[in-house]
Amino acid sequence: MPNASFTHRVTIERPAVHVWRRLQEAETWAAIGPIERVWEAQHDTAGGLVRFRWAATVGPRNYTGTAAVVAKEELRHMQLALDGGEVAGTLVASLDQDGSAATSLEVTLSIVPRGALAIMFFPIVAQAVGNGLPAQVDRFAAGFTTG
Repeated sequence: MPNASFTHRVTIERPAVHVWRRLQEAETWAAIGPIERVWEAQHDTAGGLVRFRWAATVGPRNYTGTAAVVAKEELRHMQLALDGGEVAGTLVASLDQDGSAATSLEVTLSIVPRGALAIMFFPIVAQAVGNGLPAQVDRFAAGFTTG
């Protein structure tokens, strides 16, 4: 089964606690993944993100799906399982603060196709996702300079 994985790292001139708080907002994930739109976000009693629904257009295809937080370590790591029907994967944000006010954010997106038709279009989908991830992560990081 084909699969693809893409990683992009940026430095955000804010402490990790600020970045972590933003990762608990479902809308943030629309800015740093292949996801264009989110809705129906659910949070736990402490305000931590649990799941949301999402939509994206990748290449010639429209996808809707779900994202669920499957692993997290506060201020360090958060992993979402993505299920888009024909495409599934994981979206991981890893934070590293070196003692200064800056935080390194590494985003890794891994995807796999499901089904014969998805496999046929997978190279197009993977290329579109891989080409878009760096700009999405860069825009997310740039958003911290204004807030």
